[in-house]
Amino acid sequence: MIKQLIRDQYQSKIDQLIDIKGINRPKEGWIRTLRKALRMSSPQLAKRIGVSKSQASQMERMEMEDRITLKQLRRVAQSFDCELVYALVPGKPVESMIHDQALKKAQKLVGRADVQMKLEAQQLSKEQLQKQIEFEAQSLMKELPRDLWED
Repeated sequence: MIKQLIRDQYQSKIDQLIDIKGINRPKEGWIRTLRKALRMSSPQLAKRIGVSKSQASQMERMEMEDRITLKQLRRVAQSFDCELVYALVPGKPVESMIHDQALKKAQKLVGRADVQMKLEAQQLSKEQLQKQIEFEAQSLMKELPRDLWED
């Protein structure tokens, strides 16, 4: 019961991020975009961060090239009086991701059994096979075995 409550809290935390999925980093990067929106020059940014002008420009380039560190971004964010928000945003709710993986795993498990049953002339119909896969997927979702994400 407590494990389920904790799992639900984690899922809720992640699922709320789906709404921000449409927010994409500007082509020039957040640092340069915000600096320009504030009408701040590169030297002014450098002074606020406490680095040289070339280092500030380098940070802007590094962000565009996905090479900037979170520590550097946090430092820049603080200089802008902003909050750095860092997240992994799923494309769909966590429960759907778990279901998809459970289905994939169930298809493999049922598929192996089906091969054996074919050899013994006890093959299931396509409809029976689908029902068995869904039943197995539901069981996997309830149990959430440690090997769920192992392919």
